[in-house]
Amino acid sequence: MDRKSLRFVCLLIIVMAVWGLTGCGFFLSKSKYIDFEKVETPPAIAAVNADSQALRVAISSVLLPQETVVHYRSIANFLGAQVDRPVILIQRKSYAEIALLLLNGGADIAFFSSGEYANYSGFDEIEMLAAQQRMGLPYHQGYIIVAKDSGISGIADLKGKTVAFTDPLSYSGYTFLVHMLRQINQTPERFFGRYIYTYSHDNSFRAVVNRVVDAAPVTSLVYDRAKQKQPDLAEAVKIIAVSPPAGTGPVVVGKSVSPGQREILRKALLTMHESPYMKPALQGLSIDRFVPPQAELYEPIRRMLREKREQL
Repeated sequence: MDRKSLRFVCLLIIVMAVWGLTGCGFFLSKSKYIDFEKVETPPAIAAVNADSQALRVAISSVLLPQETVVHYRSIANFLGAQVDRPVILIQRKSYAEIALLLLNGGADIAFFSSGEYANYSGFDEIEMLAAQQRMGLPYHQGYIIVAKDSGISGIADLKGKTVAFTDPLSYSGYTFLVHMLRQINQTPERFFGRYIYTYSHDNSFRAVVNRVVDAAPVTSLVYDRAKQKQPDLAEAVKIIAVSPPAGTGPVVVGKSVSPGQREILRKALLTMHESPYMKPALQGLSIDRFVPPQAELYEPIRRMLREKREQL
C-alpha cells in the first residue's frame, strides 16, 4: 500500500471513530438517560365506575334454556338500554351458581327462582326489584306428576320409585316434596329407589311423559303451559299432590349496582309490559308483567326451610 492510500485509510478510521463517539453521545444524552435511583410517582389511575361497565345479567331458565335464552337476552338488552350500559348475559345450570355469582360480584342482576330467593334473601347484598306475574298470578304452586296410567295415586306409592328433581334450591321442583317426606319421617335417600336432578322443570316434566322416571315435582307453570300449547303431553300425566302457593321467581340485584341505577332498573321492569317491542319476549317466557315484590309470598318456603334446619 502506497503512502497516499495509507493516509486515506487512517483518515477513514478517524472519521468512523468520531462518528461512533458522537452517535453514542446522542443515545446517552440527558433526554434519554434513565436514573434508576430516582423514584417517580406513578400516574393516578381513575377509579372504576361500576355503572359504566357492562351490565351482567345472570339467568338459570325454569323452562327449556334453548327455547328461552333469546327472550332473556331481549329483556337484558332492554334493561341495559335504560341505564346506558352494554349487556353481558350469563347463563348457568344450577340456581346455586347464579346466587353465588351475585353474592361474589360476578353478576349485577339475576333472575332467581322462588326457592333460590327464599334460601338467599337473608343476605344484605341481595335486593328484590320485582316479581313475575304469570297467568294472572304473582305466585305459583308445585305439582307432583306421574304417568296417568302408572297406578300411582299418592306419595306413599312413590316408595322405591325413581324421581326427577329439578334443582336442590327449587321450591316447586324439590323443597316441597322433601318437606312432605319429612312429615312421614322419610328422606329421599331412604324413600326413593333412585333420584336425579334435571336442572329444568321442562326436562323433569318430559322425563315423566317419556317414562324415564316414575314421578317428578314441577312448577305449575310448566303443566299449565303444556295444557295450552301441548295438550297431548298434559293428558299423559296426572297430579297426585299440590304444594302451598308461593311467590314466583323475582328479579334481584347485587351490591355492585348503585342505588340510582337500582331505581331505574326497578321502574324499567315494572313498566316493561307497556312496550310493544317487549311483548314477544314476555310472552315467550309466559310472563304477563313484572309486579312490585311481596316478601310475604315467600314465607311458605322459608317456613319449610326453617323446619328442615330445626330437624337437623
